[in-house]
Amino acid sequence: MLDAVIASIDFIQAACPWECAVVVVGKDDIIQASKVPESWPMPPEIKAGSAIDPKGAEHICMESGKPIVLEHEDGAKMNLIPIFEDNGNLSGAINIITTLDKQKTLNSVVRTIVDTTKSVISGVDELGNTAIHLAEDLSKIKIGEEGVLTKISKTDEILKFVSSVAANSNLLGLNAAIEAARAGEHGRGFAVVADEIRKMAINSEISVNQIKELLLNIRQESLAVARTIENTFELSERQAAATEQIAAMMQSLSLTATEVEDVARNL
Repeated sequence: MLDAVIASIDFIQAACPWECAVVVVGKDDIIQASKVPESWPMPPEIKAGSAIDPKGAEHICMESGKPIVLEHEDGAKMNLIPIFEDNGNLSGAINIITTLDKQKTLNSVVRTIVDTTKSVISGVDELGNTAIHLAEDLSKIKIGEEGVLTKISKTDEILKFVSSVAANSNLLGLNAAIEAARAGEHGRGFAVVADEIRKMAINSEISVNQIKELLLNIRQESLAVARTIENTFELSERQAAATEQIAAMMQSLSLTATEVEDVARNL
């Protein structure tokens, strides 16, 4: 098995997801083979034929007969696996050494994504709450606007009544003036009253027409405002729904980023 591992050292190095060095040690604490990336400085102590530290990681791995993972302060990570022959006898150990620089960079990038996603989620939630409150407020305004239009429509009946009173008063004043003229000298005072009644009726009719025109303008403007409120209300509802969807997507992205962070941390 030891010979097979030595023969496969290039494949083992190529199969590693990170740039790595591979060292194969025999049970005699002598390095049997090593493969170091060209970009790495070649430490003399990991060349084939060199003896390992009797208190080093490879010796500890062979002594325990169990895989060991160690991280050094210099940013190196060692994955040590004991090598057993088919008969069960220990024949050595393999040490796959990787640097943690890329893992740390990946962890940093993922952490930035996680933090940024959380900030975006917070902002989206706030936007969603604002959109919901806006929709609620617009709904209340819409109800109030409908009430105003209902009240304006009821003024038509009042204006019809006032217009009828004015017309009848005018007719009454005209009849009174005729009767006063028939009465001659005795009807002068009554003629003055009749004339004032006719003037009041005419002024009332003019005022009614002015009020009608004013209310018509108010109604038209209120209808325009109502349509604007209706459109804004529909937009706010769509905005609230879209914001909820975005929040759900960002929450899913945050969970995915957290999972990626866990994977990167364990590489």
